[in-house]
Amino acid sequence: KTMIKIIIVIFLLQGCFFYSLSGSLPAHIDSISIAPVINESAEFSVAEILNEELNELMISENVLDIILPEQADSRLNVIITSIIDRPYTYSLSNDGMEEVEEWKLVVKANVLWYDIKRDEVLFEKNMSSWGSYTPGVDIGADGLDNDGNGLIDSEDSNETGSPRESALTISVSKLSHNIINEITNTW
Repeated sequence: KTMIKIIIVIFLLQGCFFYSLSGSLPAHIDSISIAPVINESAEFSVAEILNEELNELMISENVLDIILPEQADSRLNVIITSIIDRPYTYSLSNDGMEEVEEWKLVVKANVLWYDIKRDEVLFEKNMSSWGSYTPGVDIGADGLDNDGNGLIDSEDSNETGSPRESALTISVSKLSHNIINEITNTW
């Protein structure tokens, strides 16, 4: 009976030990420097939108302290590599030709989180996100779930304005959330 109790305690301790190590931030990383987003796409405003979104999200989620590069424990680099408009849904026109009804705007980026103190890459990934839009229709009244969050039009606070610009804002917001999730999942 004593041996069974010892085995049970060992299994319990191993489970707790693994759990406590797998969910913790490396002890030496308390801060991050977010480098200005580099834009390699033809979309002028995307870098500014992503810079703002990343900073706001990092602060609101209280992930790491954002500080100057020379004082930071880690650095986040983001390069927007492309923005692509792709046909998303089709219909048949009166003359039997296919017409694009809805477009999917895809933002692709290379994201690198670097540990300055240990001089090592914590992760480097190619990431993408998307938003959809119907040309010529107000995104807040198109009857579509443009960001895939289950909310439509007036139910969704970020479905407003011109179709393509809103799809770009939605894509960048999703990309920001994905980047923050990747940082927290790396812990």
